Amino acid sequence: MSSFKEPTNDELWAQPPTSPAASAPANLPVPTPPPALPQPMATSQPGKGNLALAITSIAVGIPISAIAGGTAGLAGLVVAWIGIVGVNLAFSWSQRKL
Repeated sequence: MSSFKEPTNDELWAQPPTSPAASAPANLPVPTPPPALPQPMATSQPGKGNLALAITSIAVGIPISAIAGGTAGLAGLVVAWIGIVGVNLAFSWSQRKL
């Protein structure tokens, strides 16, 4: 036989007594936060997204052309491409430096 005594639940889950004096050692310096790292300057990159917009315009323009041309003929095709060109112009004007 062994002399091991299995602890009870109360013994396992008992919390040690806490007091402010017991939890914080005396005479320790208060830590200071590290200095902030320098942040990179915000620079606008001209041309950022232009290639993605051009590829997306062509990829979306093909099925839109087929749908608009098939349902509304030449007038639908013109309206669809005016919309695509309008989106591209709006994006270009938003990227200009004033």
